[in-house]
Amino acid sequence: MDLTETLLRKRVVYQGRYLRAEEQIVRQPDGQEAKREIITPPDAVGILPIDASGNVYLVRQYRPAIRQTTLEIPAGVIDPGETPLETAQRECAEEIGYRPEQLDFLFKYYHSVGFSSGKIEVFLGQNLSALPEQSLDDGEFIEVFPLSFDDAYQKTLSGKIVDSKTLLALLWYKTHFLSK
Repeated sequence: MDLTETLLRKRVVYQGRYLRAEEQIVRQPDGQEAKREIITPPDAVGILPIDASGNVYLVRQYRPAIRQTTLEIPAGVIDPGETPLETAQRECAEEIGYRPEQLDFLFKYYHSVGFSSGKIEVFLGQNLSALPEQSLDDGEFIEVFPLSFDDAYQKTLSGKIVDSKTLLALLWYKTHFLSK
């Protein structure tokens, strides 16, 4: 059975600096029309930086959407004209003050396929070189939070890490690099 929906019309109901919201009218496989609400954020990257001793560099920051401070891998939006690899290099240096000399693509995923087109590409950052300091954007408040991989992994299992890109990155690394 063909499950594809055909877009009949759409209208932008909100355009902000970061997000666009559209109302779409589609024809479903059974011929009926339905309304879809689609959010379009910019694509982004996440970086799992791990040093030679096996320490992971996470960041703590307040997330107003869930009203709590979270532990996350460094991440950021892909700027126009920038490749995901360039963004990963830049964001890691800016947020944790370390430049990964080796960046390897791990995976990509869509963070909320039911209503959002947002995609995140995740990289493994290794061979970290210390920079003089973080280089945060205006209005960005981040605390670097290094810990052993085992401690980070335990935080995923205990529910202390709730961010999807961070959970996926830590579980991916554990499964594909440490379980062999």
